Amino acid sequence: MESLKSKPKPWDELPCPYCGGTVVYVDNETVYGKRYGNGKMYLCKCCGASVGVHGDRDGRATRNPLGMLATPEMKRLKQKCHFNFDSVWKSHKLSRNQCYQRLANLMNIEARYCHFGYFNKADLIRALQIMQDYAWYETEAKK
Repeated sequence: MESLKSKPKPWDELPCPYCGGTVVYVDNETVYGKRYGNGKMYLCKCCGASVGVHGDRDGRATRNPLGMLATPEMKRLKQKCHFNFDSVWKSHKLSRNQCYQRLANLMNIEARYCHFGYFNKADLIRALQIMQDYAWYETEAKK
């Protein structure tokens, strides 16, 4: 599956992109054993790929996915990406938006599509490889 280029539809309207299984909208407690965030997620009943959902202004769950369904391997990759990425903006080396813009430039993609939740496995690996360099955020895009 390609990385997302727009906000995804509710995943329970589509078959799982990995196994073709049925995707359901469920309480995230069914997967994690306790409630996280707004408490809802999409889950493939066959392979277990999942993604959380956005909350509304009052914190209640919507049916709007945070991104693409992620396999357990993709979730581990996203965690590693966020560890490297978040340490830069949280230490005030660049703003969060500047970090996304810099990574987008280095990946040669539009900044509006530079979101780990929108990345497929190949793009997560590519982002992680870029951020393995300690000073990735200081690097200019290659022309």
